[in-house]
Amino acid sequence: MKRITIRDVAREANVSVTLVSFVMNAKRDSDGNLICPVNADTAKRVLEVASRLGYKRNFAAASLRSGRSNTIAVIPNDISNKFFAGISRCIEDKAKSLGYNVLFASSDEDPSRLEAALDAVTSHNVDGIIVAPCAGGDEVITRLLDYKIPVVLLDRDIDTLNGVGKVLLDDWEAGYLATSELLEKGYKKVEMISYSLGISSFSERESGYIGAMTDRSLKGKAKIHHTSYAKAVTEVEKIILGCLDRGVEALFLPTYSLSAQVLTVLKKHKLSTPKDLALVCFDESDVYSLYDTTITHIVQPLKVLGETSVEMLVSMIEGKAPEKILLSPELIRGGSSESK
Repeated sequence: MKRITIRDVAREANVSVTLVSFVMNAKRDSDGNLICPVNADTAKRVLEVASRLGYKRNFAAASLRSGRSNTIAVIPNDISNKFFAGISRCIEDKAKSLGYNVLFASSDEDPSRLEAALDAVTSHNVDGIIVAPCAGGDEVITRLLDYKIPVVLLDRDIDTLNGVGKVLLDDWEAGYLATSELLEKGYKKVEMISYSLGISSFSERESGYIGAMTDRSLKGKAKIHHTSYAKAVTEVEKIILGCLDRGVEALFLPTYSLSAQVLTVLKKHKLSTPKDLALVCFDESDVYSLYDTTITHIVQPLKVLGETSVEMLVSMIEGKAPEKILLSPELIRGGSSESK
């Protein structure tokens, strides 16, 4: 079957090859409208002809001509993680509206795997990269900057890394807000379960927890239990049972996976919240409204995080300086943090 070329589209639409090139290579604004110096009706006709004929852009040739591939890469720790799955969809939709394709890969919290993923996407001549860095990933990201590849850090910060864009949740505020909710409802023995990943988002949430306890003169009672992804299923149950034996009244859980595991343990042992253990959880989930008691939780603005990271990366690709944007968390109250 003959490959349809840009000349075929131009001939069928009765316009010049240059005009077709303008239309097919144009970016789109936030509303999905083409950004190009072509009459809107003419551009629409060209797109309709291209679609009817089955024209496909030759991205390799376009890349050689322009030096750009109109492709970006997104590398979270785990694309199947509920948070990153949700935000990746927002990123993909926003990138498409701006004329960019997206490549995805996962680091699995492993610096060597992050390095392999970055090598793979840079070999495809991506124009920029959005990455949620894992612990130990700063060296390989620095190498990208040496290659002049624009990089935006998403959700996780590396304080020592300059020259990158940063789109982050105010994680300290999230930890403070969640802990304050429990303390203001009369709970004094409030503890926290967290992951020992060595990444900024968790350390900042932990710092916010300590800050709230300190402001209420309860720093001496503050306790953070650490676990790993690999051991969380077995260790969380032991932590919960130990907390109950010591009279802990409430827990702050800084991620959805820990929240889900704690709720599973409570159900397994026929315990309820807030009667046996008050909770403030993290991220959105249908489970929080379907549980016997609705769950108080911190919400991250996924759509804003995703879209802002794309907008910042595209602006950096176009030559603008990187920025740091800090977004505010929101507390959604449920029954799990009701007063004692």
